[in-house]
Amino acid sequence: MKKVVLAAALLAAASVATASAADRNCYSPADIEAEQALLFQTNLMVISSACRDTVYGEFRARNTAAILRYQSEMIDHFRRTGARNPKSAFDAWQTSLANEAARKQAIIPTGQFCQQSTEMLKLASTLDTKAFHDYAVAHAVDGVHPRCSK
Repeated sequence: MKKVVLAAALLAAASVATASAADRNCYSPADIEAEQALLFQTNLMVISSACRDTVYGEFRARNTAAILRYQSEMIDHFRRTGARNPKSAFDAWQTSLANEAARKQAIIPTGQFCQQSTEMLKLASTLDTKAFHDYAVAHAVDGVHPRCSK
């Protein structure tokens, strides 16, 4: 009887450990929303820089509080995933987003890139905090990231 109870306890502990590990690597809807918002911000930064446009600075000024909340959400995500230094993990992640956006921009002639980016610049010029949130929520439809069970 003791062996059966011990086996059941070990099985329960193993399933909790497995669930904890799975939950540690998952994304909540808020994580995915934050990721989409920061991806938009990063792409806008690269576009605005390449096209010598002021939209990024104006966008950032209008949406500073929202951007800081989204950054905090992603730092919390990295904390939950077990990053030793969640802020550094976030910084590395955001840098990789910017590098990827810059690589994509670099393979297209600047004039063509800027012409292709006109709609995004126009959109960014209209996004206030609510509209930015709505944009991020609308783009948070995700089938790539593992979802949290909680």
